[in-house]
Amino acid sequence: MTGMRIALIAALSMGLGLNAVALEVGKPSPAFTVQRLTGPAVPLSQYQGKVVVLAFIDTECPHCQHLTGVLNTIAKEYAGKPVQFVECAFNDGAVQLLPGFIQKFQPAATMGYSPRDPVMTYLAHSILKPLYVPHLVFLDRKGIVRGDFPGESDFMTNPEKNVRTELDELLKPAASTSAHPASKGKTAAVKSTASAAPSHP
Repeated sequence: MTGMRIALIAALSMGLGLNAVALEVGKPSPAFTVQRLTGPAVPLSQYQGKVVVLAFIDTECPHCQHLTGVLNTIAKEYAGKPVQFVECAFNDGAVQLLPGFIQKFQPAATMGYSPRDPVMTYLAHSILKPLYVPHLVFLDRKGIVRGDFPGESDFMTNPEKNVRTELDELLKPAASTSAHPASKGKTAAVKSTASAAPSHP
């Protein structure tokens, strides 16, 4: 009986995604579509041929608002290069809050939203763990996941420097091949107060 219970729990956990903890860095990006307030929805596959910086944000999170400013500056520096910045809000009320967010912070990125569940599925994030934002994902020009950095990772303590470093690496001629080392966000034992803003449950 005990063995049957363990097997059942394991099966339920797999079905609910409780064992999933992160994107598979070095593997093709799962399909994901960013909804737009105006215009057609944008699938990530549309950006193959470009390095993609994908930020999952909460419009009311101060750290996400700060990251938007950081990405605005970096986008100007990398203008003319094959780089696409995308921000996807997934907090409660994102559709209603996005117009004010866009007006105030003027994101240079393609700006959109998604319900929470598709974001959790895309990030392969366990529903038993809090998801801290902003959460950054980097895709190379072939659509391979090359970096996955949750809000509590060391990477997010200095996005100004680290985003540029990641982009420079991915823009090298051979960066879209397996020669580029996969970057994985390391979760600190104690969540950083500088970047660990939780999204709405």
